[in-house]
Amino acid sequence: MTTTEPVACPVDPTVSDAMDCPANPEKDFDEKKLQEQQEMQENIDHSKLLPIPAPPHHSYFGLLGHSPDLDSSLPVKSYWKFMDEYAPIYQLDLAMEHPRVFVGNRELVNEMADDSRFIKFTHRLHQEMRPVFGDGLFSAESTSKAWWKAHRLLVPAFGPIGLSKMFDDMQDLSAQLVLKWDRFGPEHEIECIEDMARLTFDTIGLCAFGYRFNEFYSKEPHPFMKQLKESIVESGKRSNRPDIVNLAYYRDEQHRQDNIKNMRDLCMKIIKDRDEHPKPDAKDLLNVMLNGVDKETGEKLGVDNVIFQIPTLLGGGYETTGATLCFIYYFLCNNPDKLAKAQQEVDDIVGDKVLTYDMLRNLKYLDACMKEALRLQHPVSLLTRFATKDTVLGGKYFIKKGQMVSGIWRHFHRDPKVWGKDADEFRPERMLDVNFKELPPNSWKPFGDGLRACIGRGFAEQEILIHIAMALQKFDVEKVDPNYEMQLTGQMGVKPVNFKIRVRRRADRTLNVGIPGGGTKEQDKARQTQHQMQKPQQNGINSTNEIKKPVSVFFGGNMGTSESLVQALERSAPTFGLDLVDTEDLDTATKNKTLPTDRPTVIIIPSYEGRPPDNAKKFVAWIEQLASKGDKLPPGTKYTVFGVGNSDWTHTFHKVPKLVDQTLEKLGAERIMDAGFANVKRDLIGPWEAWSEKLCMTLSGITSPTKPDRVGIDVHIEKNNLTTQPQALGGEQMAVGIVTANRELADTSIGAAKRHTEIRLPAASNYQSGDYLIVQGRNPDETVSRVMKRFGLGAEDVMSVQSSKKDFIPSQPMAVEHFLRSGVELAQPITKRQLATLASWSEEGSDERKHLEKMHDDAEYQQILDKRYSVIDILDEVPQLPLPFGVYIDLLIPLSPRLYSISSSPHEPTNTSNGCPVASLTYDIFEDPAKSGHGTFRGVASSYLANRRPGDLIPCLVRPTKIPFHLPPDSQTPIIMLAAGTGIAPMRAFIQERAAIKRGGESKLGPALLFFGCRHPDKDFIYRSELAAWESEGVVEVIPCFSKPDDGTKGRHVPDALWEHRERVWKMFQDGANVYTCGSAARLGSSSAAAWRSIWCEKTGKSELEAHEWLDQIKNERYISDVW
Repeated sequence: MTTTEPVACPVDPTVSDAMDCPANPEKDFDEKKLQEQQEMQENIDHSKLLPIPAPPHHSYFGLLGHSPDLDSSLPVKSYWKFMDEYAPIYQLDLAMEHPRVFVGNRELVNEMADDSRFIKFTHRLHQEMRPVFGDGLFSAESTSKAWWKAHRLLVPAFGPIGLSKMFDDMQDLSAQLVLKWDRFGPEHEIECIEDMARLTFDTIGLCAFGYRFNEFYSKEPHPFMKQLKESIVESGKRSNRPDIVNLAYYRDEQHRQDNIKNMRDLCMKIIKDRDEHPKPDAKDLLNVMLNGVDKETGEKLGVDNVIFQIPTLLGGGYETTGATLCFIYYFLCNNPDKLAKAQQEVDDIVGDKVLTYDMLRNLKYLDACMKEALRLQHPVSLLTRFATKDTVLGGKYFIKKGQMVSGIWRHFHRDPKVWGKDADEFRPERMLDVNFKELPPNSWKPFGDGLRACIGRGFAEQEILIHIAMALQKFDVEKVDPNYEMQLTGQMGVKPVNFKIRVRRRADRTLNVGIPGGGTKEQDKARQTQHQMQKPQQNGINSTNEIKKPVSVFFGGNMGTSESLVQALERSAPTFGLDLVDTEDLDTATKNKTLPTDRPTVIIIPSYEGRPPDNAKKFVAWIEQLASKGDKLPPGTKYTVFGVGNSDWTHTFHKVPKLVDQTLEKLGAERIMDAGFANVKRDLIGPWEAWSEKLCMTLSGITSPTKPDRVGIDVHIEKNNLTTQPQALGGEQMAVGIVTANRELADTSIGAAKRHTEIRLPAASNYQSGDYLIVQGRNPDETVSRVMKRFGLGAEDVMSVQSSKKDFIPSQPMAVEHFLRSGVELAQPITKRQLATLASWSEEGSDERKHLEKMHDDAEYQQILDKRYSVIDILDEVPQLPLPFGVYIDLLIPLSPRLYSISSSPHEPTNTSNGCPVASLTYDIFEDPAKSGHGTFRGVASSYLANRRPGDLIPCLVRPTKIPFHLPPDSQTPIIMLAAGTGIAPMRAFIQERAAIKRGGESKLGPALLFFGCRHPDKDFIYRSELAAWESEGVVEVIPCFSKPDDGTKGRHVPDALWEHRERVWKMFQDGANVYTCGSAARLGSSSAAAWRSIWCEKTGKSELEAHEWLDQIKNERYISDVW
């Protein structure tokens, strides 16, 4: 671990110890000599100097300098931008005596470190912090008596002996966090900065003051943390604003003063408690600060100064260390090879034992990861010093005496002359002992330098190593969003925003491994062995002694489609002698950092607007990272891919399945057979049946397919009446809602009928605006009647099935009509395999056989798909075909529930009834003559909902959205909404919620803009009066877009209006607006995305290709689509 070295005098470099510094108020010195040293002039040739560049002023004609031009939420972002433009040096007018100079390479920073020319003084930031930290080490002047006393007392306490005494308490708190993560499980999303800040805050509190803030035992952070954070942020803002501007922020200043008072009250309580209940054996710093005597003055710090040191040590350590831990996790997750290497080091040194203090010094690669993360992303912005005399930087830039010069860590820590061409890459190897020692002076300076360097460096390093080692010992770690790119916020320092991780306990780790007082792997080995011996077989398909060929299946999907294909494969594979030994989601496949090598792997994955599904993001990121590093999968890895997609997403159709297929090939895996693809817009089942049958034949070695005449189940029909059974959905029991209102919204003369239905949900149901309501629809009466007539069945008949492997086929007697109405899809387009089954039941040479075989031809079959012929449609065309009812229902697939965006907000007081929440749905009714020519096509769910009356019961279930389609947490965040037709549903919920917030007076609302596409202002401008009322309240501004007006004006669509208002929406977007889109993917989704890309190109001057990349980057973060 790092120890604190003697600090040289900042004024006279010939003085080796700062205690003898002539600026030390406790040291007698020759004032004249000090003045002579500071005023000694260099011989400067001004003819050879260059002006230091400065960016132009953009606000108030430069009257307030560059301050208004800085990013108010992240000032350092502006510093980075200017350095990118003016490197290696520039200056800003920040209302100081001299312009502030910024440098960005190692050469100039190295000159800054020359104590004969530059010294570290407190400056404006420290001055603004003084109300918070008083005479604490951060904000006190280096020449003050209080600063020197605290410095002399605390530096030794942060040395190796002091740190060794703090080890147990640090480990105690890290163990609390590790156990918390373990309890929450592998799917829990960890807001990294929140948990890291709690850990570091608690650690400083316990190790420094013996005070437990108990951050992991409360939902909200301790009030002291909130008060300290707000005080620091406001002080940072004040330091970046001119004094005259700060006068306008008097309310913010009053709030800061209130926070300061509350903090000092707690500090006094901590001190009083220690005074009344002494702890002479305590290993913390509070004993040192209260009882320690300064050897130079013979004085104690005094209670007042200790009150200042408590928030100083917390403020100076918890956020910077917490942010650094986040940055380490971020870079490790982005570099799986480095993460694996760090974890292997922990396994080699710690194993399954409890981490000890002596082990820390051997975690050299982990230490290098920490150093490399600090190099790439420092938690503080600037390294600042002042010129002690007129001098020249870089041989050409004049610096005046007293002028402030700041090194930008982000830039000089990435100087390619020092770190090479890969300076922007995370490569911990460069920080290992040999390489680290060879670095040029002042290349790596994350803890500052000189007399005011961070005295808590060793404390922070030890805390970081303990936590990372314990976490890697116990868990596999990954980003929740593999596509997440670092976003930062902060004033005095920087920290990540919305960076979330997940942890999964490693397969060979038990609950208490690595926890002080817990068990080791050896202690649990017998118990694990016994558990495995008692564990039953997971796959019960093969109940005989026949040896079947094992296969692994990994799938991804948000809507259950891929999982239904897996279930179909589970039913068919055993007939080919195959055993699906494991069927798991794709992200689970990454836990072992490899794919099986002893059996083939089948991957089923869709593409959602060119992005992987939620449970496959980690997998896709993992294989992409392997490929980018040139790594290979182990020999023996065999795979094939089946991709699902929607052709409405033209540019990204099957993008993810193709990416997976090609990337696995690059990684050296052997492709078993060509990838298969299905278009859910057209035909899902047909391509899947053909591909999966070929797959089973390939894997089993069978050369001919199974005969289609084997399709069918034994069904016994009884003439009776029977109560129907409740329905279930994918393991989730469907709830029962009660319809409370159902009304028509639009004139059907200009488009499909639109309705508004309100449903009272069970009391235990909860939803948010943006969520879905799943509705289990019913097949229309007309279609059910056609099927029953075709097979000679009556309304009172009951069916009982003798045996079936299909879960949706009832195992108990059920009314036939109920089964056909609510159990199976009757209108699903027929597949080629189903056609072949029908043909097998016809006589050889018969007209039926010829007709059915002709339909099997590719050209004819495409026409059948275009006209969406179902099995019953085909049967109507071959009425003499003797197909048994058992064969017919065995051809069908289960009736899928339909998802509807909820169009109401639970925050609206009227959306409750009898103590239960009420959710509304807004939907089109699909009802048109069937393209096949057989009757009328009616939507399964929409026609069912449209015919419900108040008091009717409907099976339904709330389903939270898996995309971030919710209002921003901050109600002041601007929002832009794009909707067409019934796509207004979630937007209505958003606006209704904003109205409730405004009426409640809880918060100020940011601007909201709705672009709403309709056909006609009087015929289908749904919710017109509601929208007008909300608009008058200032809740939203509506821009209607009528595509078919009849008043002589030209029709326009949402993208047209978006382009017309591009200046306004671009300004809102730059101000942080979120964009929400809901409607047809093929129409509104694609055209609105194209409009946004055009706006971005116009405003940035970038290319269309770059615009596509930009939109991909902000999707599901600030550009959120819910399209179909």
